[in-house]
Amino acid sequence: MKNYVSLTVSLLMSASLVGCGSGSSTPKMQTEAETAVPTPPVANVVITNPAASFALTSQVMQSGSDLPMTYTCDGDSISPPLDWSGASDNTQEYALVMDHVAGPDDVHWYWVMYNMAQGVSSLEAGEVQGSLGTNGVNGLNEYAPPCSKGAGVKSYTFTLYALSQSPDFNGVTEIDRDVLLKAIENITLESVAFSVNYERGTTTTPTDTADLTRCETIGNSVSAAGFNQQVGVTCDANYAYLTSNTYPDHDLMNGITGTNEQIPVPATNYAAPIKLTPTLANTLTTVDAAVGVAVNGVPIYDYSSQGELDVYNYDASKDTLITGQLDNCGGHAGRGDDYHYHVASNCMIGSMANKGDSAILGWGYDGYPLYGNNNPDSSEIAQGQLDVCNGQADETFGYRYHTSTKPPYIMQCLMGEVDTTILPRVAPLSGDSAGVRANLTPPQGGVTNLTHVIADNGTRTMSYTHGSVNYYVIYTPSSTQDDCYDFEQKTVSSGGNVERGTFCREAQVNNGSVDNGQSDDDSTSDLQTFKMQAWSDNWFAAYLGDELIVEDAVSINTPRSFNAETATFTGRYPLQLNVILKDYIENDTGLEYISQSNQQIGDGGFITQITDTETNTVIAVSNSDWKCEVLHQAPLEQSCKNETNPVAGVGPCGFYSSDAPSNWKESSFDDSTWSNATQYSEAQVSPKEGYDDINWHNDAQFIWGADLETDNTLICRVTITSP
Repeated sequence: MKNYVSLTVSLLMSASLVGCGSGSSTPKMQTEAETAVPTPPVANVVITNPAASFALTSQVMQSGSDLPMTYTCDGDSISPPLDWSGASDNTQEYALVMDHVAGPDDVHWYWVMYNMAQGVSSLEAGEVQGSLGTNGVNGLNEYAPPCSKGAGVKSYTFTLYALSQSPDFNGVTEIDRDVLLKAIENITLESVAFSVNYERGTTTTPTDTADLTRCETIGNSVSAAGFNQQVGVTCDANYAYLTSNTYPDHDLMNGITGTNEQIPVPATNYAAPIKLTPTLANTLTTVDAAVGVAVNGVPIYDYSSQGELDVYNYDASKDTLITGQLDNCGGHAGRGDDYHYHVASNCMIGSMANKGDSAILGWGYDGYPLYGNNNPDSSEIAQGQLDVCNGQADETFGYRYHTSTKPPYIMQCLMGEVDTTILPRVAPLSGDSAGVRANLTPPQGGVTNLTHVIADNGTRTMSYTHGSVNYYVIYTPSSTQDDCYDFEQKTVSSGGNVERGTFCREAQVNNGSVDNGQSDDDSTSDLQTFKMQAWSDNWFAAYLGDELIVEDAVSINTPRSFNAETATFTGRYPLQLNVILKDYIENDTGLEYISQSNQQIGDGGFITQITDTETNTVIAVSNSDWKCEVLHQAPLEQSCKNETNPVAGVGPCGFYSSDAPSNWKESSFDDSTWSNATQYSEAQVSPKEGYDDINWHNDAQFIWGADLETDNTLICRVTITSP
């Protein structure tokens, strides 16, 4: 659900359409040494029908508010989103101009767009509809982000014109602001406008604070809130580390209707790194994982649970709050049975010893603090004042994030510089070779009566109802192993079968150690540290022997999930590396988008490289030397994708499925009957989000089974010997 702001405009009968700065006889290239002038009033509106309700709105700003930094040269330099409605029924096209009145007969223009069809009623951030005219900054056919070098607040006006026909430019090919306004002078039915303000130099320089002072500030934010018994704070030269088990003292999981059947399990020694010397970055960073941590040690995610966001365009279908995925305290358990927040936690805030608008609620991994719904001085935050990451400038820290009652609710991206390769992820439960906890999927239609209780002996019970049947997940801390838990569950995902197992919370994925288990010698003298970087379409899990190294953070049940992962691990040569690879399919037909206009057979692709962290040398890559076995293949005939009602196993929609050998991860396993992996080019796989985040070795190749489309699940392995 988009949140729109109504913009009030002056609707005046007027014969003048281009009088605002169009008096100069020759359009001139503007300079950026602008002079501060009083904010001009909203532009006059020419309208043929005073009863009409032609309105121009925006999701990110309102008339008289600030232009968010994202849409300036200090941010991402993209055009802002706009929406409009109520145009005359006679409207055939629209035209748009963004300009700034610098002085008498001195109008600068930044955005010219025309030939927008009558059916168009909105522009997303960075979107082009119709044709672009030249801007006055560099003369190119593109949006020119405001980038004033002059002091003071500048006012920028967006004007939308409803036209009765297409403009005739009489052979002129370079369409600037004045050319467009002249051409539409006699064909404009009505127009609507609003103005916003921007002042440079107020959001880019953080206060110079010594490392120790920032370290103390971060520590004080935890102790002042009363969480210093649950959260430890230590610092080195670059980071403060908030260490916790990610398991809060407040109520958990109650109130959820859209469960994924996961249950929170403590993650001992989770260490969240907060930069001590934050610096605003040239581009924002989105993370398909936690973007920060609350002062009670609980990780903070953006509002979505389905991969990286398009932060400029809110997607209600991915909103964890409105889809019922969050508990009464604003959190839930993720794919790793890890608890985290997606919105402000009123339960945490209500328990804080220093609760109030001036209290710091958490920290972004870029080093900037998170505050509540109001400014620290308790003044209200004006509509449009927060940028796309849900933050704004701060006199003390240089920048700060906020929570909000409307999307995106909390920080959804990071404005500061951040090293994403060191960010922590809660390690999934190990020992789950049968996929008891890994293969859970959200029950269709949601659940009812979900309750979560904790007994005095530490047993956690989560029970719920789906389709009049009762289900449950129960675990008790193991009496024989630390950080291990005895599970019993009856889930919708398992078809109601009762499953049991003991699963353990291993070391963190980002900096944990995984031994290959190939030697009985407990000595660590010959252990070496390696870094694995991988990208998959759509999902993978990697193991050293049978110990998990890293699992794709985005569920395989998420359509269009593309993600890169980086993890470090320790081991001894030879390294037995095993991976499970899956392409997203809706069911055994092997199809995606079933019964939709784009029903199709998807395709896969996987690439990885292993680096010796001591020498920074790539010691192994994915290529045709790997051995692979296909476990699921569908459809067996390509014509299945053309079926109106495709049914798995019927007609052309046949499929092949088998189980993985129980010992396939062992170094002694005989894979001589397996096929060599098939190599594919970058053009064949068309890698998407996350792939370009990694500097790939020239020898690293995309691999998959023999059929990139119909091989849906496969297991692959390689033995890496000492170079």
